[in-house]
Amino acid sequence: MTETNIQIYRSRWKVLLLFMFVNITLQMLWISFASITIEAAVFYGVAELEILFLSLVFMIAYIPVTFLASWIIDKYDFRIGAGIGVILAGIFGFLRFFAGNDYMLLLIFQIGIAIGQPFLLNSITRLSANWFPESERTSATGLSMISQFIGIMLGVLITPFIVEAVNIPIMILIYGILALISGALFIIFAKNKPPTPPSSESSREKVLMGEGLKQLFLNKYFLILFITFFFGLGIFNFITSYIELIVFPRGFDATDAGLLGGLMLIGGIVGCVIMSALSDKYKKHKMLLIISILIATISLFIITFSYDPILLYLFSFLLGYGVLSAGPVALEYAVDLTKPVPEASSNGMLMMIGQFGGIIFILFFEGFTTPLGDYFPTLLLESIFLLIVLVIVFFLKEKSD
Repeated sequence: MTETNIQIYRSRWKVLLLFMFVNITLQMLWISFASITIEAAVFYGVAELEILFLSLVFMIAYIPVTFLASWIIDKYDFRIGAGIGVILAGIFGFLRFFAGNDYMLLLIFQIGIAIGQPFLLNSITRLSANWFPESERTSATGLSMISQFIGIMLGVLITPFIVEAVNIPIMILIYGILALISGALFIIFAKNKPPTPPSSESSREKVLMGEGLKQLFLNKYFLILFITFFFGLGIFNFITSYIELIVFPRGFDATDAGLLGGLMLIGGIVGCVIMSALSDKYKKHKMLLIISILIATISLFIITFSYDPILLYLFSFLLGYGVLSAGPVALEYAVDLTKPVPEASSNGMLMMIGQFGGIIFILFFEGFTTPLGDYFPTLLLESIFLLIVLVIVFFLKEKSD
């Protein structure tokens, strides 16, 4: 392919914004009960654990569905793959309103949304590859991931206010309408790829998914990233899920827990912007991953031992910065290290193991506390896990090595 065949289109930003919009609404659908667990349990007449399961089902569904989602994205490309996720999220997100106070019907609709999630999240690096030049690819991936954090923050922060002002069914209806609108805009206006590729890499032949998965798990560098995602997202999902229980024995209330959780997400957004830009500019994926995980490891050790609010606020922000900023860098790094494996395959496997890590950490460490209920033993063990991850990341190689 000659340089004259390569062209960058301004419409790439329109496609990315449409994708970010549907991603934001998807995360709002996922997290919509997290900050009203007690109220939702009363409304649906179930235990709080069953309300928590409405969020956990997304992680469970991701594991089997990711293989189908990656295959469809690899075979039929970005717009078809992501479009399936958009349609499922829009339809089932809207149908939740008609469940009324029937918990089982709500759960069925929630599973429908959860099935759609891998089709969207596994499309992240394919969108970047289809539309963006190599000099912008990690930034595009970072922005896609930032939209997840924005959706989570909006869902956690505004849901209680909507429920207090009206009620739970109206909150569900509002989110369902948003999902329909964002989905319709994506289906109508998002294109699969530009008329000509943004780089020579975009036109290279790729292997089929089956062979691609085999190559992934024979690649020692991919396995290091695989382990990194398992522990990184597993630990982050545990802390965000248990944040109130973690800080309560240390003299903090639900408001403090919400602030700490928000600071972690804000740190993640800032980290994604900065580290993605540095990755695109300097192409030093390994070094940036080491820096991110080092920041996360130090932060978690300090959070483990600290009871001081200022330290907890500061290092919650830095923990989010470290863990979440590693995401887009690692996803694009995996694409580079595993060519010609399709982007959706490496993307899908890393996102899947991160979801699996979340399930394991959330379930396995439940109640792993001191006799007084302090999650100090869990946090200390998780800090050690991050330290081990930091060590193995040194065995990665830069693309040019």
